Amino acid sequence: MTLKNRMLKPWGRSLLVAILVFALGACSSSGDGGGERPFSALFLDSESSSLEARGYENEPRLVLTGKTGAAYTVTVTEGGTWCVTSRRTHATTASGTLVNGRQIVYLYLDENDSGKPRHAEISVAFDGGGTFLLTLEQESYSIPASLDHAWAELPAYVDDDDFLYVTHFAPISSSVTARNYTICFDKTKRIANWVAYPLHDCYMSGTYVRSDAWAYDPEVPASYQADLTRGSYQNWQTNGIRGHQCMSNHRYVPYSDELNRQTFYSTNIMPQNSDFNSGSWGNMESVASAQRCADTLYIVTGTYGVRSWSRDKAGTEVAMPEYCWKVLLRTRTGRTGKRIDQVTDASELKSIGYWAENSSASKSGLREYIVSVAYIEQQTGYKFFTMLDEAIADEVKSQNNPSEWGIN
Repeated sequence: MTLKNRMLKPWGRSLLVAILVFALGACSSSGDGGGERPFSALFLDSESSSLEARGYENEPRLVLTGKTGAAYTVTVTEGGTWCVTSRRTHATTASGTLVNGRQIVYLYLDENDSGKPRHAEISVAFDGGGTFLLTLEQESYSIPASLDHAWAELPAYVDDDDFLYVTHFAPISSSVTARNYTICFDKTKRIANWVAYPLHDCYMSGTYVRSDAWAYDPEVPASYQADLTRGSYQNWQTNGIRGHQCMSNHRYVPYSDELNRQTFYSTNIMPQNSDFNSGSWGNMESVASAQRCADTLYIVTGTYGVRSWSRDKAGTEVAMPEYCWKVLLRTRTGRTGKRIDQVTDASELKSIGYWAENSSASKSGLREYIVSVAYIEQQTGYKFFTMLDEAIADEVKSQNNPSEWGIN
């Protein structure tokens, strides 16, 4: 099952988790009279004791159930060189107690570049509840060159036959060619699932000139793209205008207009409600512009779900997203001189998320659409800012402090 087939509306994802929890824990232990859940250990994604994992670095989840307060120990008994219970310490055991009769425990898998599948076994022992054996098979993997970089803005790779990954580069001076943005493009929807890019003064210097150089992306077959050279979408009042993901006015330098021209590739464009585009979406873009800093601001912007299907002037169908979102990360002072992976104190970083319906209902305001990065991870299934230190990642991505970003 591909990621996009797993994507649910926000209420749908919550319902799925609730159903799973109920299914795992609804039955009472016979004769105890307390309605306690039977002990169980399963992979959350497969809902079974076995899992076929992708070959890239990822984090399978175990769901443990049983008597509230029962102690448990998770041990990787085979495959412990690449399957661990802590990315930071490389431990192969994790212990704790069941809170409200349930606990989620993460495993951490390294990329499998061995050239062949590999096998891991995990033992879950409960105090007074027996031992369960789980098995995991990880396929072999080779990451696309476009994502094989230590860039803080890149989300974790998702393997899907319908997804294309491309990074665009452009000159910003006579001696420097910089990365512009990276896309995860969905061939079936003809829009990007996400666009990730850094923001720094080096990308915004001199006088802003909008190129309006609408064009096909030369790195993606034209048959997968909308033709936006003829204008916006048919019946744009209903089907949306041409909305940028990586902003045009985030990319301009005196040396060359190539940075800006690349933002007009159709792979960086999506159908957006015009009121929304000029409303809260534009407000959030202004926040991003104001928050660029010496340490670099990292941005991922994307789409979720399908509201309807638009058509370009040639009659080609293009998905109009149901929701649009952004996630932002930077150092708090903006001038630490540190890379993101060098920061070990969560208080030195700040992050924020934005999630809004792609309709006129989101035409005004901004604060009401502000959420945590963790929230958007939960809705989309993507993992953001993978270079964060594991020990602080959850704390950083759970932040939701609009005032720290100048949002009133």
